[in-house]
Amino acid sequence: DTKTNRPKNPQGRTGLAGRGLLGRWGPNHAGDPVVTRWAKDQQGHKKKVLEIILIHRKDTGELALPGGMVDAGEHVSAAVKREFIEEAMNSNHEGAKQIEALFQKAVSIYKGYVDDPRNTDNSWMETEAVNMHDETGELTKNLKLEA
Repeated sequence: DTKTNRPKNPQGRTGLAGRGLLGRWGPNHAGDPVVTRWAKDQQGHKKKVLEIILIHRKDTGELALPGGMVDAGEHVSAAVKREFIEEAMNSNHEGAKQIEALFQKAVSIYKGYVDDPRNTDNSWMETEAVNMHDETGELTKNLKLEA
């Protein structure tokens, strides 16, 4: 914005000026791990069901991906791993080998703007969603998920 010298939301006005609840002016970067695996259906038949690891957000109680903000100078892949361990495993570092093996299979599936209720005219969320799929279920079956 030439009048205020503030960045402008690339998706247009939201009706809220300033930084709002976000930590930075302009884009606020996040990393979202999308950890999936195949499982049998509830009846135990051979039909495969895709499972995804989600958390209950402490602030709203809603289901969400166990992701979070990328710290200044941090690479998205490091943030995704850190957030998964913090949020889904409650900072429990047991299963570190499984986590390392799982994260070696990471594939970026989305990178860009996110429609987020915290977005303002001058601050907005951008994320990189990264999928780690455990094809056999061996890497995720013994993880102690705490969230």
